[in-house]
Amino acid sequence: MKDQLIFDVTSADTIADSDHVGALLEGLRSGAKQQINSQQIDSQEWINAAAALFDGAGNAIGSTGGALDVNVASGDLSVDLDHTEDSVALGDGTSLLTSTTVGADIGLDVNVINSVISVDDNGSSLTVDASDLDIRDLSAAQDSVQANMYDGAGTALTSTLVGADQALDVNVVQQAGGDDALADTDLSATAVSVDTTAGGTDLAGTDLSDRKYAFIYNNGNRRIYIGKSGVSTSTGFPVSPRSYLEMRAGDSIDLHAISAGGSQDVRFLELS
Repeated sequence: MKDQLIFDVTSADTIADSDHVGALLEGLRSGAKQQINSQQIDSQEWINAAAALFDGAGNAIGSTGGALDVNVASGDLSVDLDHTEDSVALGDGTSLLTSTTVGADIGLDVNVINSVISVDDNGSSLTVDASDLDIRDLSAAQDSVQANMYDGAGTALTSTLVGADQALDVNVVQQAGGDDALADTDLSATAVSVDTTAGGTDLAGTDLSDRKYAFIYNNGNRRIYIGKSGVSTSTGFPVSPRSYLEMRAGDSIDLHAISAGGSQDVRFLELS
């Protein structure tokens, strides 16, 4: 038998050869005796001692699956989350909210009830029809927000695709009476004898209503001069024989002519 300390917890009469040292602990509270066991861990011999943790009231603290049980009181737990590694799931108390990745962005999925979104803007209610709203990540080259323009009567204006461009439709309404420069109402042609009478001769007598154009043709053999009442050969606009003067002159302008000598045959044409 080896010279060693031997302790047998089963019977003082049974002593066997052993390479181990036996020990017995006596509990401080109950007086019960507990044996110290050993365990082989990584080629090392470790001693296992059964022990219990107690709170200040003497209640034993338990464990689950090898982990110490911890009771976290409501509102007393702080968690330091790293936004690059950790996350917190959002929910409504029953189901978790979901999200969708669009490109490089993650957006929270929103269920639009009855296709209407209502927004309270400081007491003013704003309602948007979801069929006219694209709430994705908008790109000018791909997405659009539908909107309508209206005329004074509430009629929606339209647009037309011309090639690759969408253009607003424009209705060009012809102004009543057509082209303002177009003489399309009346004509008056008269032959007037123009002499050397001071102040000149009134070419029209009665001017054509709404006159647009006046043509003065010198059908005589001497120069004539055109101007207003009181015209003279030294102030009037000269018109040589067999030539004419074209004017845009309304019916409020009285045209007069005087001859450089003798009586000249002048033709006066008016258009309105």
